[in-house]
Amino acid sequence: MKSFESFLKTPLAHRGLHDDGLAENSMGAFKAAVEHGYGIELDVHVIKDQTIVVVHDNELKRVTGFDVRVEDLTKDELSKYPLTIGKETIPTLKEMLDMVNGRVPVLIELKVTGDFDAKNPLLPEGVLKVLEGYPNPENIAIQSFNPYVMRYLRDHNAPYRLGQLSSCKLEGQSKFVEWLFGTLNVLKISKADFVAYDILHLPSRHVARCKKKGMPILTWTVDTPEKLATARKYTDNVIFEKIRV
Repeated sequence: MKSFESFLKTPLAHRGLHDDGLAENSMGAFKAAVEHGYGIELDVHVIKDQTIVVVHDNELKRVTGFDVRVEDLTKDELSKYPLTIGKETIPTLKEMLDMVNGRVPVLIELKVTGDFDAKNPLLPEGVLKVLEGYPNPENIAIQSFNPYVMRYLRDHNAPYRLGQLSSCKLEGQSKFVEWLFGTLNVLKISKADFVAYDILHLPSRHVARCKKKGMPILTWTVDTPEKLATARKYTDNVIFEKIRV
């Protein structure tokens, strides 16, 4: 098992170190995080030509102003839809990793649209392919809300630490699903190595129980001094934005 030490010591900039001049999940925000010595949390989708790209939403309206789905585009078409802030092009995962070059921890969130199909695992397999030969694999970890994509990576011996994102409130999900995630019973599906838990629902006895058993706990999104104080009391490290830690 690869070491997780760097992810416990280095605060992780949520979607890069973005601000009013640097868009979230942009190369500028990633470069700023590296320059300040922070780790990076980012989101990836697989698009039409199977390129892995770094963007949070499948619908690009919020970050580009264009009403288009990123999964319907090819890499060449991405340049037609620049990010509203800074006018940068949505980066590919490879471009981002080539720039970081192993210097800081990178936490990759797999954004699964709809149900995960283990018979057509384009996103996790695409990410693993991009990661082949990465110069510092111990500075890579992968996480998702979808426990089945994480279980797929576990069952296929992915050589990275695997994390389960979790919260007590999940938009559009049933009360049972929210219970499954909030209590961390979802770990019975994902078999994850670590948990990234919603700061809005800490403290949690379920998180405390996992932490007592030795499971690393990250929390998101820490964006105020008050949340930072909570995070430092109940978790091992933070995924942060807006503030400096």
